[in-house]
Amino acid sequence: MATDSMSPSELAAWARQQHESLTALSKVIKQHIAAMPETVAAEWLQGLRAAFDRLRVHLERNFATQESGGYLQNLLDLRPWMSNEVERLKSEHTQILQLADCIRAALSETQASDLLLIGDICARTSRFMSVVAQHEQRENTFTLLVFNEDIGGEG
Repeated sequence: MATDSMSPSELAAWARQQHESLTALSKVIKQHIAAMPETVAAEWLQGLRAAFDRLRVHLERNFATQESGGYLQNLLDLRPWMSNEVERLKSEHTQILQLADCIRAALSETQASDLLLIGDICARTSRFMSVVAQHEQRENTFTLLVFNEDIGGEG
């Protein structure tokens, strides 16, 4: 999806929809982890893999749209002196996807009988979702900063 031709209100709606999707995916994963049986069943583990894969795909698409669809460029066009912040956000996109790939690899190599490993993966997944939420908060703050007009006083 190209965001470069969107109005500010359309960009805001798009960002809200992305946030809502991310929130829903994160909730599914959190609930799934909370419902982990004492003896992990293969079906439960497969459900975690599937949910995490959906989250990973969502993040990848969202980041690609932000970077190549014009979203971040629109922000940069409005505040060109904030290029370092845009580059930092792009770098975080890459790092977040790398973290996701590590968790995905661990999930694919783990068997239902590997209870300690599954516990570790669940903890890593919870931490990962916190990292993603913090990243999203930084993006939202940056976006608000760019679109807000200064109010009051001179200089």
